Amino acid sequence: MTGASRTLTLAAMFALGIVIPAWPQSGFDSWSRCANARLPPEKRIAYCTRVLDQGGVPNGDIAVLVMLGGIYRVLHQYAQAIQFYSRAVGYEAQGTSRYDHSLASPEALVGAYGARAEAYAVTGQHDLAMADAAAIFRLVPDSAAPYAFRCHIRAVMKAELDVALADCKEAASRDGRAPQVLDATGFVQFRLGHLKDAAADYAAALARNSRLAGALFMRGIIKLRDGDAPGGNADIVAAKDIEPSIADRFAEYGVTP
Repeated sequence: MTGASRTLTLAAMFALGIVIPAWPQSGFDSWSRCANARLPPEKRIAYCTRVLDQGGVPNGDIAVLVMLGGIYRVLHQYAQAIQFYSRAVGYEAQGTSRYDHSLASPEALVGAYGARAEAYAVTGQHDLAMADAAAIFRLVPDSAAPYAFRCHIRAVMKAELDVALADCKEAASRDGRAPQVLDATGFVQFRLGHLKDAAADYAAALARNSRLAGALFMRGIIKLRDGDAPGGNADIVAAKDIEPSIADRFAEYGVTP
């Protein structure tokens, strides 16, 4: 599932991992191409659509819809992205995956709500973004994930940063070693102008997961601002190798080298 991990947004990572079960060979080739961020977007859209048509995997439809939304978001076609995320979210009301009638998992739905929340946030629809963040609490109430994600989405919107930091601290009290929690905390600290604290959080996140593209990118940004051009550029190049659209994603947040 390496291709999938390369294209999931930070919101989807907070889904506790959208894990796709063993895919029938008839559909796996299309899925791997759907998830391949190095293919042209129009080809990926065609492959993702083919996967939806083939079906056959519990919760696979939700994951593919989130993937399609992510492709349209990279293209800055936000209305289409939100449409696909909303189709994925709609499976909560249905309670089943249309392919095999199994229950839609909370983890998959968290990814859908989280992805849509980010799309709402970067298009200025802040109330809708916070409503989707609240939905994650309903789905996984005993997890660190909803606190970490709400922390992250407020940092994306540059809103109530002290409240965001409190959410990250609550997430850390529940799972302080989770790299996504440290990643979210680092972004809030960056927004607050606490660059040393942010750098420490990103370093801790990367020590636990060296392939967190967002943490690598932001560590590079901080190094550049500290005058370490070689180190900063190296981190940014490494982040782009993991997530080719990483610079575009952070540009949506207003963060550029």
